[in-house]
Amino acid sequence: MKVVKRSIIKKVVSYMDSFENFLAVLHDFEALPTISESESIFDVAGYPHYENVFSNILAFYLNPNNEHALGNLLFSSLMNLAKSDDSSKGNFQVYREYSTNKGGRLDLLIETDNQLIGIENKIFHELRNDLYDYSSTIDELSVKKDLSPVKIVLSIKAHAVDNGFVGITYKNFIAEIRQRLGLYAGKSSQKWLLYLLDFMSSMENFTGKNMELDELDQFFIEHHKRVDDLLNARNKFMSKLYSKVSDLSGIIGEQKECKKWIYAKSCLVHDFVLSGHSIAFDLYISPTGWKFLVFDRKQKSQAYLSELLFEPPISEFEITCRDSRYILEEFSLATDLMVIKEKLLSWFSRVIDADNTKKSILTIC
Repeated sequence: MKVVKRSIIKKVVSYMDSFENFLAVLHDFEALPTISESESIFDVAGYPHYENVFSNILAFYLNPNNEHALGNLLFSSLMNLAKSDDSSKGNFQVYREYSTNKGGRLDLLIETDNQLIGIENKIFHELRNDLYDYSSTIDELSVKKDLSPVKIVLSIKAHAVDNGFVGITYKNFIAEIRQRLGLYAGKSSQKWLLYLLDFMSSMENFTGKNMELDELDQFFIEHHKRVDDLLNARNKFMSKLYSKVSDLSGIIGEQKECKKWIYAKSCLVHDFVLSGHSIAFDLYISPTGWKFLVFDRKQKSQAYLSELLFEPPISEFEITCRDSRYILEEFSLATDLMVIKEKLLSWFSRVIDADNTKKSILTIC
């Protein structure tokens, strides 16, 4: 007997320890500052996942003659990192997907008065392109045009490059642009400046600038075991709630007038067709209790449902409407399932009776 008592006491103590640990974790979590990170338009559109789109944007901003009015901001920033001439007066041509000697595609080729700059743009892909092919194409073309060749691999992560290419990361490129931005912003097109800032913000999300661990990250690292335990305990609790929905469905049994089914484990649904109108009764369970709603499945049924709910004796009940759904009853989790069953069946009868009353009136008329 003493052994049994000790076992029970141990379980109670263990439960209380877990409960206190969960509360401590929640209190620590609530004490953390709220951190919000805004997405750029490129993040929303999914554009950062397409190398071609990035190259198109670069082609636009690298050309100092385009309508962004930022001059040679991006070009001079890139050339400074490549330790090359950043002058861009007179001739300036940008070519996309330039065909190489072996049939490859060089992402960007820029021709100025004195330089021929080839840029291979790498966002997520590994650098597997034939740099020798790209290099020889740039060299041959630069000899023909009497221009100095510049070869750049612009990428998210640093790559080992050869064949005369210079590796430049987006992190360094964006830092260089930001350092020079103040000299150009005042004369720029505000529209294109905002787009550029959004583009750089999106790039920084991929380069790792925003990958530093903040307080929330540190919290989950420090408390990962207790958080996992808490989530597991919550999942068990939710499973217990969902089982009540199944139990209640079995207690209610089949109803001739409607179709009964369970939605997403947490909602017991009864679909009625009354005078040609689709009316649904939903009973949801959540950690805060049960909520019993009625609503129309089709827009045309909304007015008819409202009329039914204003028929006596339904009109005597206090019914709240929220988002086109009428809240008929709410129950605590401790409410006996038989009580809930009787409440539901009573509401079904009231609405069906109201429908029959309306049909009788229409028949008389």
